Amino acid sequence: MLTGQTIIDRLEQFAPKTLAVPGDPVGIQIGDATAPVHTVMVTLDVRPEVVDEAIAKNVDMIVAHHPAVFRPLQNLDFADPQKRMYARLIEHHILVYAAHTNLDRATGGMNDWLAAAMGLQHVQPFVASGDLANMGRIGDLLHPQPLGDFARELKHVFGLRGLRVVALDLTVPVARVAVLGGDGGKCYLDALAAGADVFVTGDVYYHTGHDMLAAGLPVIDPGHHVESIMKAQVRGLLIQWAQAANWPVQVLASQLNTDPFTFC
Repeated sequence: MLTGQTIIDRLEQFAPKTLAVPGDPVGIQIGDATAPVHTVMVTLDVRPEVVDEAIAKNVDMIVAHHPAVFRPLQNLDFADPQKRMYARLIEHHILVYAAHTNLDRATGGMNDWLAAAMGLQHVQPFVASGDLANMGRIGDLLHPQPLGDFARELKHVFGLRGLRVVALDLTVPVARVAVLGGDGGKCYLDALAAGADVFVTGDVYYHTGHDMLAAGLPVIDPGHHVESIMKAQVRGLLIQWAQAANWPVQVLASQLNTDPFTFC
C-alpha cells in the first residue's frame, strides 16, 4: 500500500525541509500521511477552486508549492471560503503537502526550472549568504540581446499577457541574467553584486523599484505565477519516482490558472 508518507519521504530527499527559509510553513498542511494514496495532484496554489478540482478527480493527496495555511488562523468560520476549503479537504480525506522555499533552493528545483526555461547557460546560485543563501540562479544567455527584446521573449516563454520592466533604457544589451521565483525583490543587490545585467523576479514593490533604478539594475517582473512551471516539473518527478519504485499511483497536474491578476 502506497501512503502519503512514502511520497513525502521521496519529495524531501529532493527538497529537504532543512532548505526552507526559517519560519516557512513547509511540510504537511492538512491530513493523515499514513492513509493510502492512489491519486496525487500537483498545484501551485491551494485555492477553493483547486480543491473542487481535486474532489472531482478523486485526489487523495495534493502537492503544492505555496502553503495552504500560510498564516496562523484566528478561527475556522466556514463563512470564509478559504476556511470552508479546509473543511472540505478534511471531509474528503485529502492530504495536503507544501514544498515552498525548500523547493526554491533545491538543486534542480524551482529556480533551476526557471533558468532552464529562459535558456540560461552556466547556471549557479547567486545569493551568497544569510537565510537566503543559495537562493536564486544566475546564468548567461546564449546570445546577448536588448532588454526590451528579452522582456518580450519572457512573455512568450511563460505565456504572459503582460509584465513589468524596471529600467530607464530598454535598448541596453543583456547577457547575464539572475532569476529568483516568487517575491525576490529584496535580493536585487545580490543580483547586482553577482554581475547580473538584468534581474527577473516577481512582486516588485514600488519603492524598491525606485531603488533598483537608482542602483542601475534593470529588473523584469513577470509576476509570481510563473512559478506554475512547477506543476509539470513536480508531476514529472513524481511519475519518474513512481515508475522506479513501482508505486501504484496516478499523478495529475492541476489544470486551473490561479493567477489573481488579469491584464486588460
